Amino acid sequence: MKLKKVILLILLATIQIFAVSKKDVEFYVKRYIEEKTHSHVEKIKTISSYEVGGTDGWHVYFLSVDVKIKMGKVYRKKHLSQVVFAKGKKITFILKDKKGRNYTKILKPLVPQNAYDKRHLLAGNADAKHKILLISDPFCPFCQKIVPPLITSVQQNPKLFALYSYQLPLVRIHPASKVVTKVMVLLHEDGRVEDYKKMYHLPLSEKERRESVILKAIEKKIGRKFTHKDLMNPKIQEILDFDMAMKKRLFVTGTPTIFIDNVWDPTRFAYKRYIKQAKEEEAAKEEKGFFASLFD
Repeated sequence: MKLKKVILLILLATIQIFAVSKKDVEFYVKRYIEEKTHSHVEKIKTISSYEVGGTDGWHVYFLSVDVKIKMGKVYRKKHLSQVVFAKGKKITFILKDKKGRNYTKILKPLVPQNAYDKRHLLAGNADAKHKILLISDPFCPFCQKIVPPLITSVQQNPKLFALYSYQLPLVRIHPASKVVTKVMVLLHEDGRVEDYKKMYHLPLSEKERRESVILKAIEKKIGRKFTHKDLMNPKIQEILDFDMAMKKRLFVTGTPTIFIDNVWDPTRFAYKRYIKQAKEEEAAKEEKGFFASLFD
């Protein structure tokens, strides 16, 4: 049985506590894991917490936990991303909404400010009204449908949106994404957004592993040649490592994952609502200005 499953089977309880501060939650979760698993928690840290709307005061805590768990006679190190809920004198590892859905499946941490850096800004303006953070894979079928139109919408509304793009190559199911995402990093740095969008529709099997074949398909698609030397640029791996760390920080497990104004958007289309609102506000201003002109 996997280490994480062992711990999850144990953490199916509600604990009575006498405070709900961040440090108290960390302390009690640490003690609970150690007592129930006979393991040692080396490090535990709250990376994000906030009140869950519609729950009458429950708060969610997203914890990063480094633990040495005993498996038979052997201790193994494991990093866990643990979600905990607290209210009043209670702390629980499971909280459900009115429809019976587990909040651990429908909530994610808030986006940290360091995620909105210049090297990840793909389209729009950094000082725009809304910030969008995108995590995607070029061969993910849903990404192929959702991401290019999203990028175009941001390009068309630069005062409304700033789009920060992160790579999550799912190489186990899309081996070709390992090379393609490296090229996307280079296109991103060069500001070639139109070519960047084309990476989601390459004439190429996602199972392709041969670098030469993948680079040839890219050249055919955008008319630009990349070499193995280009892909060995250490800056590329530095950015991809940062992307992977952010993926873990935000408890992301699939693509495309979209956050708007720091909060996870499970619908992936909330940005369209903001576009609609902006158009309605603009129309209202024009109408107001028209009637005002009649009395000038």
